[in-house]
Amino acid sequence: MATRSTTKSQEIVQSLRSIITRVTGDASGAWMDLDVTMPQMKVLMLLRENGALRVGVLARHLTVSTPTITGIVDRLVRQELVRREDDPSDRRVVLNVLTPKGEHLMERLRHRSDDELTRIVGGLTAQEQTDLGRALKRLEEAIGGQTSVAAG
Repeated sequence: MATRSTTKSQEIVQSLRSIITRVTGDASGAWMDLDVTMPQMKVLMLLRENGALRVGVLARHLTVSTPTITGIVDRLVRQELVRREDDPSDRRVVLNVLTPKGEHLMERLRHRSDDELTRIVGGLTAQEQTDLGRALKRLEEAIGGQTSVAAG
């Protein structure tokens, strides 16, 4: 019985991976037009999801050295996608924040993925949408939500 359950779980995981790959692959057309590297995109995504972050936090999350992340952020600052600002609670600390241009870029990429998913889900029957919604909600509950990146 455990083998049957494990096999079914593996099939579901494979389906989820396939869906994620296809959706992010569809969005990659928009990404290909950008003048940002994958590490730069990861920084932009972290800042979009978590708000202002210190260089050290970014470096730890991407498992790179502080000088490496500083170079990545420097290039994003030159592209006016990120700005550095003083932490109002501790003037010794510098925070990295998305600029309006960076926020617009990330929003544009998110909308493209959302539009594609909405189109695909809209092609399902009402019952399939209900069943999928219920199953995804249960999966989300089982995961227990996302943990955010600590600002410290």
